[in-house]
Amino acid sequence: MPACSAEIRRAQPLLGTFVEIRVRGVSQNEVDRAFAAISLVHALMSAQAPDSDIARARSGRAVHPWTQRVLDRAAEIRAGTGGLFDVAACGYALDGIAKGFAVDRAVDILEAGGGAGCVNAGGDLRLFGDAFQEVHVRQGNNLVGIGRVRDAAVATSARALLVDPRGPVGATARGVTVIAPDCMSADALTKPCLLAPERAAELAARFDAMAWVHP
Repeated sequence: MPACSAEIRRAQPLLGTFVEIRVRGVSQNEVDRAFAAISLVHALMSAQAPDSDIARARSGRAVHPWTQRVLDRAAEIRAGTGGLFDVAACGYALDGIAKGFAVDRAVDILEAGGGAGCVNAGGDLRLFGDAFQEVHVRQGNNLVGIGRVRDAAVATSARALLVDPRGPVGATARGVTVIAPDCMSADALTKPCLLAPERAAELAARFDAMAWVHP
């Protein structure tokens, strides 16, 4: 049987960024399965691929169950933020939530195998296992420590290229970091918190999350 006690660190270019898996307690086969799950999310929810579920959603056709889960969660967050997160405003592009969903699916596989560690997709990350881990987030050109985190997701977004469903209002905050129980929620919540930084703590709390606005 393959040894599972040593730390495995692997990275692949997916989801428009580099996805890194750092884990102990699982085999390389389970790491491969985790990357396969991320690859499937990438294929299903790519806004650029003409045969992805994005095209199907735009035309009202049935989509993969995973894509439907993301659309359903997006609708919940839209309702809970008064429309500040709205994938329809972007033509059903799921870039602002699918990356977090992909991280969660990888963690599901690694946790089921008894692993502990971190899955990081370009700064959207989820820590799993009993041990606390130091987390740093990027603010401008600097990495800033936010403390020790255990069994939670962390996502950071900046205002560049952010679409405001309200029209030409735009984000006033420089960036936002959200800590949530799952990465899909953390990823999505950074956007409404950027658009309404004065309400960031309140909006995040509606989904059992916490938000920090970058000055």
